[in-house]
Amino acid sequence: MPARREAPADGGAPRSGQLVFAFEEAPRTPYPSSVQIIAPPPEASALPSGPPPASEEALLAALTLAVRSAAEIPLELALTDNRRTMISTRRRGAGLHVRLHRMFLDAGPLVQAALGRYLARRDARASRLVGEFIEANRDRIRAAPPHLLRTSGHHHDLSSLLAEVSHAEFGGPLDGVRITWGRPGAARRKRSIRLGTYSHEERLVRIHPSLDAAWVPRFFVRYIVFHELLHHVEPGIERNGRTEFHTPAFRAREQRYGDYARALAWEREHLPRLLRAG
Repeated sequence: MPARREAPADGGAPRSGQLVFAFEEAPRTPYPSSVQIIAPPPEASALPSGPPPASEEALLAALTLAVRSAAEIPLELALTDNRRTMISTRRRGAGLHVRLHRMFLDAGPLVQAALGRYLARRDARASRLVGEFIEANRDRIRAAPPHLLRTSGHHHDLSSLLAEVSHAEFGGPLDGVRITWGRPGAARRKRSIRLGTYSHEERLVRIHPSLDAAWVPRFFVRYIVFHELLHHVEPGIERNGRTEFHTPAFRAREQRYGDYARALAWEREHLPRLLRAG
């Protein structure tokens, strides 16, 4: 899940093909009893190479069984293609709902058992084994698709804001960080609006297009840009299986921002209009 500035309103297994041989009927003349007719062996390449590959559902079921056995707690597993978070958990009663990257379908018994111990008890040795497995399979994490950047708006230019905030608040350009206006969401009644997001994988700040309006002051858009860039400088940390994006260090640095109180006051006053615009 990417860090964001959010304003609240209040198959079965395939079968291998059967190999069939057709022979012409032998002549009906009798043969001496010492003569045997033996069909020639088939080509080795024509034989099935082994058992059919297991389906993803079967692999997931086997992985779930192994991890449950090691964890000794109820849990459910779901697969993802997430590019950043390889493992995430959510409590469900006495058990866990676990989202795993698809790479874990190929984990061996040692890693499966370590995964169970890590999920249940945060075992340090198990954590290292799981981390080593992820690192060894990093090439299986899909690269982010290229993003078409749009920085010029009708009323606010994000490229100039990025340069201004980077120099004034962080001492210069932030390595590889880019910015763009986001896409407008579907028109519906909303209770919250994400005014900005930051993606660590892409090093990309997205600003909600509703802020590109004449009635939205530049100082407020500047604060949203600062907030998202701060996620790059003060990244989240893992706590109890979850990522804490707004750490104490993040909050302390944000509150030292010159227009912090002014920006929050403007946001509270204009929140209903922001929600309608969003």
